[in-house]
Amino acid sequence: MERKVALLCDSSADVTEAEAKELGIHVLRMPVIIDGQEYLEGISVFDEDILAALRAQKKITTTQPSAGEIMKKWDELLQDHDEVFYLPLSRALSGTCANALRLAQERYEGKVTVVDSTFVCYPVIYMLKAAREMLEKGYTCAQIKEKIEKEGELFAILIPENLNALKNGGRISPAAAALAGMLKIHPLLKVENGGIDVQDKVRTAAKAYRVGIECVLKDVDPDDYDWMIIHADNPKVCDQLQQQLQEACGHPVDRRVFRAVIMAHTGEGTIGFGRIRKLKY
Repeated sequence: MERKVALLCDSSADVTEAEAKELGIHVLRMPVIIDGQEYLEGISVFDEDILAALRAQKKITTTQPSAGEIMKKWDELLQDHDEVFYLPLSRALSGTCANALRLAQERYEGKVTVVDSTFVCYPVIYMLKAAREMLEKGYTCAQIKEKIEKEGELFAILIPENLNALKNGGRISPAAAALAGMLKIHPLLKVENGGIDVQDKVRTAAKAYRVGIECVLKDVDPDDYDWMIIHADNPKVCDQLQQQLQEACGHPVDRRVFRAVIMAHTGEGTIGFGRIRKLKY
């Protein structure tokens, strides 16, 4: 008999509740802390609240769901499913992944499969869509986990409009943010192997966008990847850059929006260019 598998991500995957429902994907909501007050993304705090807090220069951070919250979600899903397949936020960016891997091994052997993730934002959804197709082809959860861990790849360039959110969230020092502001420096942050690091620093936004597109295209065959652009309340700039990336890679470019959890860290106006390796199955 065919096993019924629940596909699960957390709210760092930048998927709306309506989209998740349409895709048949379940979402573990992550806590967001604004000036010391804790909220639950999608339940008690929403994208517009994060934008308002960013504009008011409030300190915004996120924290991982507790072990109790993770197990509560798994137990709920296991009432109606035989197994849970969970693709969390990258291990390098959150303790959720390591925590979930440990809990699954210790308490949910054969019931919950957790991917040792290097993914963040909407590319998580790309991988879960692929997971569903593999399940339909007869792959087991263990086989899908192995394929994503071995072959899955996300590379992205993030270009923040300013460094206020990174400063207020404690990711960079106030002095570094002030210096970058004075010198009109635009950093390019790369997302690679699940972590975030500085790729380059340039003097104008136009150059930052040009270099960002060059970076995601460097040394790859565009046919091997899905392409995307993602923005944090910056639709006009995104319109122009989506067209530029499409022309450069020769493929359709999916357009997404940073939602509360990720926008809390990147800040308003951020643009991201990304490629996701297509899995072969």
